[in-house]
Amino acid sequence: MKKKVIQLLLTFVITLFVAFVATNNQNFIYNILDKLGYENDVLKKTVLSAVITLIVGLTSSVVSFLWSKITSIIKKMNVIFITKSNGKKKDAIKFTPVNHEYEHQDVEIEIILQPRGWISSLLIKNIGVTLDVYFNPELLDVSYFDKWDSELNQVFKISERKISVDLLGKIEISGKVFGRESHKLSERFRVKPIRVKNANTYLDYVIVSNKFGRIGKIISGYLLSIEFGQLKVNCKGEANWQAQK
Repeated sequence: MKKKVIQLLLTFVITLFVAFVATNNQNFIYNILDKLGYENDVLKKTVLSAVITLIVGLTSSVVSFLWSKITSIIKKMNVIFITKSNGKKKDAIKFTPVNHEYEHQDVEIEIILQPRGWISSLLIKNIGVTLDVYFNPELLDVSYFDKWDSELNQVFKISERKISVDLLGKIEISGKVFGRESHKLSERFRVKPIRVKNANTYLDYVIVSNKFGRIGKIISGYLLSIEFGQLKVNCKGEANWQAQK
């Protein structure tokens, strides 16, 4: 759509410019024809029309080529977000109390990155774009499956029951293979409701930037295309558990 609009505007500008040229008997096309000895008005107008058509066609082709090159380097990086449990893709988990308490469940977050434009990837890395993933913090507690929360230099970081994923901070983007391959980030977490109650929640996300404040955040939204597999969580309360016995 943008490409067509630009081409139409360009054609309009060129045609308008040529219209002024055509009404000027001193334009360079007429001058050249006069020097060559061609003074017939019909011939002059025919040649001018052909030159106009050629200029419009060539300019449109050049603009189309340049536009395709520009769009190819600023394409959004595709991010596919998947949640798994026991190695299988999962879109819902249920907690039922046992002895007045919930048992934790293990959830694996898998993120597949598909780079497309090298400028987009460069911006994502340099402005520190992260994907913040969270449940309702009043309902669920989240911890690492097999390491301490305080470990540094991690792709996945937990803070205030929120998981922040540093998308390209730990990935080298300068190689020739980077733009042609998909890259996978994954981590396992333990999820457990804070207290026994009837409640429902779901996994949600927001795109943020660690640099340049609000401007960085606005830019971040234009750099990613997110395919988000939402995970729903259902917590059964004590009354429901008693009724099921």
